Amino acid sequence: MNFSEAVRYLSILKKFILDILFPVECLGCGKEKEWICSSCQDKMKMDIFVARGVFLDKIIAPYSYDEKIIKQGIHLFKYKFVEDIGRDLGKIFVNGLEKLIKKNDFEAIVIPVPLHKKRLLERGFNQAEILASCVGNFFSWGVETNVLSRSRFTVPQVGLPKEERMNNIKEAFEVLDKNKIFNKKIVLIDDVFTTGATMEECAKVLKEAGAGEIWGFTLAKG
Repeated sequence: MNFSEAVRYLSILKKFILDILFPVECLGCGKEKEWICSSCQDKMKMDIFVARGVFLDKIIAPYSYDEKIIKQGIHLFKYKFVEDIGRDLGKIFVNGLEKLIKKNDFEAIVIPVPLHKKRLLERGFNQAEILASCVGNFFSWGVETNVLSRSRFTVPQVGLPKEERMNNIKEAFEVLDKNKIFNKKIVLIDDVFTTGATMEECAKVLKEAGAGEIWGFTLAKG
């Protein structure tokens, strides 16, 4: 069994267990068979964060991590390994972005922040990749999952102060195919923007490899 098959097998097994432990019901109102029902989606308030980084030319997050549904949804998605909720979060993500960016405004390549193989095997999926797929499909941008790699395993960033986050993530990424990004506009995707250390390190490596303008989109600002 190769690595990809192992990840797929574990993902199926986890889904079976999680379906028993976490039955699908709306995080907002408890309605069955939906993680986030349309009524609760309509009631969600945007809390737009827009900034500029060092290597990131623009950073956009349409929601605050303090929004109850966002916080609970990301927790299930990222830490309880509930993969199914990713599409609902992706839909909310796109709904927020379309209020800030018009379709066909520009062409870009979408790159999700990668996971290390060890973390991917543990989780069974890359949450940023699922969100990136939703964004790419909506804006008709190509999604590249084999351009940027996480070459060094790092401890989780959660709970670390900013300086330690920067040191922890330093030199953790590498570009696998420079030709695909040379002089191209890149949209980096992740779930939450906190200090920005991870996305800044990704942007740094991509720019050193020849990428053009780099924007960072996250579902929420922590």
